[in-house]
Amino acid sequence: MKNKKLFAILTLVCFMMTLMPVAAFAAVDAGTSEIFTVKDNPTVSLNTNEEASVDLTYTLRDASKTTESGIIYVWFTENGSVASSAVKSIDGKTAAKVGQMENVFAMDANYTDTVKAVFQRDGVFTLHAATEAEMKAAAALTQKTQAEQFAALTEIKTVSTNNKVTVKTQNTSSSKYYLKDANGILGNEAVATNGTFEDTLVLEANNVAYKTLKFTLYDAADLKDVVKGQTVTIETNSSTVETSKTSATTNALGQFSFDVSASVEGSYKIYITAGSYTATVNVQVGATGPAYISVAKSPSNPIDVDKTDLENVVRFTLTDINGNVLDANSAAVAALNACDADTNYVSIVSQPSSSDLENEDVYLAVDTSKKNNDGTYPYATLKFKAPLTAEGSYTFKVVLDNGKYTTVSFDVKEFTTPVKINLTYAAPSVELGGTAYIDKLEYVDANGVTKDCRAYVDVAATGYAIKNFNNTYNAANKGQFASVVVKSDEKYLGSDITVTAVDERYNLVATATLKVVDEAAELSFSTKTAEVDVNNAITVMLVDGEGNRVALGGQYTVDTINYVILDKPEGAKVTATTASADNNLTTAGTFKMNLTCNKVGNVAVQVIAKVTNRDADTETQNVTKYYTGTQIFAVGTGSAGDVVVMSIGSHEIIVNDAKATIDAAPMIQNDRTFVPFRALAEAFGAEVAYDEATQAVTAKLNGVEVVMTIGSATYTVNGAEKTMDVAPFINGSRTMVPVRFVAEAFGIKVIPTYDQNGATADILFNL
Repeated sequence: MKNKKLFAILTLVCFMMTLMPVAAFAAVDAGTSEIFTVKDNPTVSLNTNEEASVDLTYTLRDASKTTESGIIYVWFTENGSVASSAVKSIDGKTAAKVGQMENVFAMDANYTDTVKAVFQRDGVFTLHAATEAEMKAAAALTQKTQAEQFAALTEIKTVSTNNKVTVKTQNTSSSKYYLKDANGILGNEAVATNGTFEDTLVLEANNVAYKTLKFTLYDAADLKDVVKGQTVTIETNSSTVETSKTSATTNALGQFSFDVSASVEGSYKIYITAGSYTATVNVQVGATGPAYISVAKSPSNPIDVDKTDLENVVRFTLTDINGNVLDANSAAVAALNACDADTNYVSIVSQPSSSDLENEDVYLAVDTSKKNNDGTYPYATLKFKAPLTAEGSYTFKVVLDNGKYTTVSFDVKEFTTPVKINLTYAAPSVELGGTAYIDKLEYVDANGVTKDCRAYVDVAATGYAIKNFNNTYNAANKGQFASVVVKSDEKYLGSDITVTAVDERYNLVATATLKVVDEAAELSFSTKTAEVDVNNAITVMLVDGEGNRVALGGQYTVDTINYVILDKPEGAKVTATTASADNNLTTAGTFKMNLTCNKVGNVAVQVIAKVTNRDADTETQNVTKYYTGTQIFAVGTGSAGDVVVMSIGSHEIIVNDAKATIDAAPMIQNDRTFVPFRALAEAFGAEVAYDEATQAVTAKLNGVEVVMTIGSATYTVNGAEKTMDVAPFINGSRTMVPVRFVAEAFGIKVIPTYDQNGATADILFNL
């Protein structure tokens, strides 16, 4: 009886449990999770056991960006779309097979960890990962091949600087080579296998001055026996650093030498390789003395009297002979002695008759109102030993030691009663959890004269997304005044924050509206054209998924900004570096990139910015983020020609940096890219006509006539018949044509860019 009663109770409990809701567990999300090699695209050598290992690290998150644990699958590819069998183990686990997909490694992963991948032969391998859900979904496609199942995956994010592993075969005859710096320029006498010299080679950025490096190659750490007749290769990681030799042979003393020069400021590397042994020389290229000076900012409105400095009003940019911006806190100051008020580089060209200002009363100095992320100052400004008291027009001439000069003019008027307030922020948008910083808060009187008013007005902010608002004026730190800290809850996405400045004395009000956007997603570029043999300064912007410029906030620091040249004209030397001046990725969401190319053509550049949260008061302290962006630049002389950009699935077209809307979007069909014929042809100025009876579309451009027919793979170029492997078709009311054939017909160069899954994302056309 008791057993029957117990059975009944258990049955009831089980039944009740089936009625209870089951807690939903979050799943690892491919779009927000990340996986990388710990070292930047490492190169490793097989050991005596024919094995080589590399450390991998990952951060797993769910769709709400909360850290999560779960099963993920990791694999490497090699010259193909399927997983390579060269990987012996990952995290001690052997390879598995999921569906048709072989050589994948299942890992029961914590939300973040570092694991070891072991390779058993040489090659170049690319890292991939996917969630358990993605692997099961791909495996369920039973009619698909192994390659097709892999292609169906939405993979966990990687970054091009941390997703490739190069495994080399160890050469026992050279595995224990040691290299000695015979000239003593690089600090320590010897560098171990695959090591780096202690000191940095410092060069001037003029491509004329050079330094000679001399080395002795030994076959063991005791530095007794030299290696004679050994060929060594000499490589650099940038065309901006040039070596007099690309290879050398050690002499009877085991020695070789070469000269090094450089042209663009920045940090670079020289690699010296003998057999399987590689030594690295770090190179720091500093700016030379200033060769040119230009006005970066001058007032469009009159400025107030009684000023002793023009910080944030007048700015000068100093550049070296190659156009590299000089840091006004170091190289420029050292060259100009600009901070010394007794050193005169400024003369008065004209001033009001009532002014008693003399040349020795005005001098160059650092503009401390504008600060780089690294704590340095990029601009020089004008300062005065006595206040400007006379109203009227002033013109000053600033002359460098080499005779180059520039002039700046402005009006000075006594500030009267203000009639309005200017209020602006450094970036128009702020991301969830981010901080927005004020850029300008000033009075404007009836004559247009401006005056900083942060100390005189009351500010307030409204909006449910506000976490904190700083309305306490601090003269020692003006930049923090009126800063807005935003909550991280996604329900505030798309909402607005309104900041209001009120002056009760003059009855003035000004407002600024900030849009709350999703977290920054990628890097965008201000232009798609550049000039040949010029150090092009290009603005790079941090944007969200909708293209809104976003500032990260002062809690972040920029660790590195790296550049990868993906494509360039044949034989061209291309260099991309970060400009010294005006880099405000954290506060304004922008920085400047210097791009140089010595040949006309298209240059594709990928930029990767690495930032870290340094705020000790947040849960995400020390969390590192990577932001990437790829752009194809049309490099030309004076004019780079017409540049048109289309995106798959987008009705937006960009023609020479101007945006427009088209009524048919580019698309992928049967693994081929099709674009709307009329929109593309007319973007380059072609005349387009459509014959409805024959369904033929004709375009004429620069003396070339192309005729294509709907449903036919045959087309003509100036009457000559040609054949495509696919035919144009009608999509809606627009003729869609295969991009490669129409581009070749008109002599248009086509460069596609790809998303993280390898699918075509954007197509750049350059004529």
